[in-house]
Amino acid sequence: MEVTVVVGATVGAPFAPADGSDGYTQVSAGSTRVTGYPVGAGHIDDTLTEDGEPTAALVLMEEPALPGRSVRARPVALVHALVDGRPRAEVMCVPAHDPNFAELTGPVALREWHADEETLAVVLHRLDPDHHWRVAHCEGPVAAEEFLDEARDAYERLTGRPE
Repeated sequence: MEVTVVVGATVGAPFAPADGSDGYTQVSAGSTRVTGYPVGAGHIDDTLTEDGEPTAALVLMEEPALPGRSVRARPVALVHALVDGRPRAEVMCVPAHDPNFAELTGPVALREWHADEETLAVVLHRLDPDHHWRVAHCEGPVAAEEFLDEARDAYERLTGRPE
């Protein structure tokens, strides 16, 4: 499955492969290997969640994106978080056809990139500092795709399903 994430904000993150498989070394000055890859936060159009908003999405990217940029991506995880104590789901994505992210296929691979629940919560807080974030757990791409299918169905029910 591929989706289009409309990015609203981007922050730096410590996410990078632990084994250096992206081709950068620890001494590559200014490389993404030293600084980690940026994460964009945004939404997926033509979806609707239980709170009446488009599906929230995160996208791990090679380069930061300007607000409003659309990124074609594939879901790799469904992030379950508590925001100020209230449950929220975010779809974690990677660029659809970028070979740097080909090995990112689910929560285990994300953890190998240092994107564990605690670090995800820190990045989410940087994107939305007015709220307290706690990431409870992450499910794999199948759960993310099912969540997106339900959100698309909800959108189509609200706007009129094409027959």
